[in-house]
Amino acid sequence: MKQFLRILVLAPTAWFLHAAAPRPALAQQRDTAQTPRLSSVARGAVETYNSGGTTRVTGAFDVPASKVIPGDVAVLNGPVTIAGRIVGSLVAINADVRFASGASVERALYVVGGAIAGKDSARIGGEILQQAELLRFHLEGDRLVADREPEYDDTWWRRHNVRHDLRRGEAYTEFFFVASRAYNRVEGLSFVVGPRFQRFPDWGKINVEAFGVVRTASPMIWGNQTLGHDAKAEVQFGKPIGLALGARAFDVVEPTESWQLADGEAGLAAAILHRDYRDYYGRHGGQAFARIQAGENADLTLALSDEQWSDRRDRDPWTLFRGDDVWRPNPLMDVGALHLLTTRLRVDTRDRVGSSWAGWYLVGDVEQGAGTITRLGSPILTFAPLQPEHVEYARAFVDLRRYNRIAPSVNLNLRFVAGGWLSGDSLPTQRRLSVGGPGTLPGYGFRTTGLTPDVLQCGSPGQAGTPAQCERMALMQVELRSGFLAGSLRDDADDAWWRPGFNHKMQWVLFADAGRGWNVGTPDGALTYRKGDLPPFGTWKVDLGAGVDFGGIGVYWAKAVRDASEPVRFFVRLEHRF
Repeated sequence: MKQFLRILVLAPTAWFLHAAAPRPALAQQRDTAQTPRLSSVARGAVETYNSGGTTRVTGAFDVPASKVIPGDVAVLNGPVTIAGRIVGSLVAINADVRFASGASVERALYVVGGAIAGKDSARIGGEILQQAELLRFHLEGDRLVADREPEYDDTWWRRHNVRHDLRRGEAYTEFFFVASRAYNRVEGLSFVVGPRFQRFPDWGKINVEAFGVVRTASPMIWGNQTLGHDAKAEVQFGKPIGLALGARAFDVVEPTESWQLADGEAGLAAAILHRDYRDYYGRHGGQAFARIQAGENADLTLALSDEQWSDRRDRDPWTLFRGDDVWRPNPLMDVGALHLLTTRLRVDTRDRVGSSWAGWYLVGDVEQGAGTITRLGSPILTFAPLQPEHVEYARAFVDLRRYNRIAPSVNLNLRFVAGGWLSGDSLPTQRRLSVGGPGTLPGYGFRTTGLTPDVLQCGSPGQAGTPAQCERMALMQVELRSGFLAGSLRDDADDAWWRPGFNHKMQWVLFADAGRGWNVGTPDGALTYRKGDLPPFGTWKVDLGAGVDFGGIGVYWAKAVRDASEPVRFFVRLEHRF
């Protein structure tokens, strides 16, 4: 019953927290280089429709058995019934297609936003290309133009936000912009306030932001514990392919291991359930960067930073439930001054960001750090000052995902995450890793203690906050998704009449995860391995699970496979698992 009540409270509270932020004031200029992002199926259908020799039809379309149609045919909204012969390709957009026995399409068949029936009894000369999701479009004379989707992922609160917000690629000038950052036990509700400016001249893009940071966790004292800043200026030459140069000055509280859960999920867990799935440290300094921008799908960034790292203590911000409980302590972090050289690569070939049918997603970075540490964090449980210690290290991290659409409503998705020490001295506490919890191995609790050896955190008993201490980590995730009960939820009430159906269908999900962490050094057969070795798979932690995704908010159950004492765990996600 308690879990059910949490779900009832979670949804409206999440909507309020994300929808309450003020919206941008005025769109003055659109970046014409930004175009709707289409799947290869939809792109081929649109190109065929707009081809000069295509026969275009709107509404129901029938081809009797005795009829032969030369050239390509494109049908909007349908339905389409084919008993005769089409000497060309057939395109059906937001329409179902039914073939009678003996029907023939000489070239390719494109079906976007519809089903195909009877294809086994017909002859299709080319490829059969199908996309389950409907296409949003408008007509400019005889030309069909695809529209930008009103949402960029399946997260229901972001869909609401983006429907009423400016679309990406629009210019703005705002002299007073306010936005909230992820709620957490160190800052409470943190705001950024200040002006921002974006323009798209013919030669590229200009973006300037000058934000002050205000942290609301008590006690509020007018100093660097409560106030900070985050300012950035960036100029891009060329679009959509170009070179961006910029600089940033910051005094912020930064989370460690932000890859496990998105900001929205981590913040809501802290604000509502008194659970903070991250640890935090202070970052103060400046950064210069250069980025090679290869359109929307890829970029390569080189950044040089001069930073002061500091330790941050957990405070006592308000939460909706369990407000009398004590927060998990924020682990002690290293204190010092470091120079960082970071190289980051991003490649995204997915058909649609966050609502993907097929494609690759890759984020990888290599960080080289050098500087002095004046106080060690975990596992050294002391605030005693040390003689400044020079450190040099190299660390890598990669998040690789493959989305496979194996049937119109079935997806098989794979993910591999790995990271950790490459060379040099031991990693600072801020750069160490762990697994376990709803974002990685949900069959195990977040920062679970009592496992021997502790391959989840690589820590020692008794450390405050159970910090991440693994020098290396690897995680593999696989899930099978399929839609069902397509008409049970409706999410298209505001759509145009020609966009029937449902933007988001319920899906059942089956998943498995395997991962562990380890240290690098003299092998001990448990937690430490040589730098060139990978722990045997028999030592990895594995879980299995199932759940139902209601179009972004999902309920799941997971069970650890190799630890019988671990209970079946129930958890809620406000986004897809990955």
